[in-house]
Amino acid sequence: MVAYLRRATPETVSALATGSLKPQTVMFDGPEDGLIDCDKAWHALHFLLTGDPGHSDHPMSVLVMDDAYLIGADEVGLGGYWLIEPAQVQRLHAELDGLTDEAIARRYDPVAMAAGHVYLSDLFEEEGDAALPYVMQGVPKLRAVSRAAADAGDYIIGMLI
Repeated sequence: MVAYLRRATPETVSALATGSLKPQTVMFDGPEDGLIDCDKAWHALHFLLTGDPGHSDHPMSVLVMDDAYLIGADEVGLGGYWLIEPAQVQRLHAELDGLTDEAIARRYDPVAMAAGHVYLSDLFEEEGDAALPYVMQGVPKLRAVSRAAADAGDYIIGMLI
């Protein structure tokens, strides 16, 4: 499973709601600077950001969603997508802006990730600190996209496929 996040304007979200745009089209046909590809490290990154393996009310809980938050389904039936409302995007940006990459990296704990059943935690335990750059690869783009979306009052769309 791979997670993606994409900045989306209110107009794009309206087009999704009416069905005039498909989730996969929105996610993958837009500009590269608005797309965050977390690859298979999405759950580990979520854990580093929130300290929790599941969805929570933490401001940075944007990579893991419960079924209640899923909207529609993707075209290949592999799940759905979710919306991160502009107010939540603001909270995400503010929280992320207050953390350095080093502070996030210090939260890397493969043993705790395994205890929390984080996706691919066995790999992280096996690789140890060598896997940390893989987990952290999405942070710079998450910073940039959340900043731009917060500044514009935009949404972020998430998809796990």
